[in-house]
Amino acid sequence: MSRRVARPYAVALFEVTQKEGVPALRQIEGQLASVAELFRRAPELLRVFEVPSVAPATKRGLVVTIAKALSLRAETHRMLMALEHHVRLRYLDEVVAFFRELVDRKEGIVRGRVELASGPNKQQVAALEEALAEAIGARVVLDARLREELLAGFVVRLGSRVFDGSLLAQVRRFASSAAGE
Repeated sequence: MSRRVARPYAVALFEVTQKEGVPALRQIEGQLASVAELFRRAPELLRVFEVPSVAPATKRGLVVTIAKALSLRAETHRMLMALEHHVRLRYLDEVVAFFRELVDRKEGIVRGRVELASGPNKQQVAALEEALAEAIGARVVLDARLREELLAGFVVRLGSRVFDGSLLAQVRRFASSAAGE
């Protein structure tokens, strides 16, 4: 449900601001992410926007205070006001994610995740990003995570595509083929 609610807000913001270019879009994305992080760190603040007994004027004033404190762009501020007005601030994380996807698409970036058997090494991750970029014809940005049970190697997820170069997968394939003989 939350993805369905968040998408129209992200699309509307993107449509209104895309003419300003990718740097402005990334700035807006960062500002929205900062507010979402504020709500994650202070969940009681987010709850204020969902309590019916708090006056709408108080809630709007709180959004204005947040916008001033974080020096938000007018577009970001208006988005927060729209989310507050429709009692949708709890979906801000999803709005940020959809907005990031739209900006990534405009910029030709594909985001994914790499799981490594040992601690993430920046050079390894950069080499994987470069190799995958050549393979799929788009710039690749990977979020690296540790997953020790892989034993060695890596698993990359780009959307619905999975590239499994882990020792664990090789052992499973070997065990499966040995069991079939």
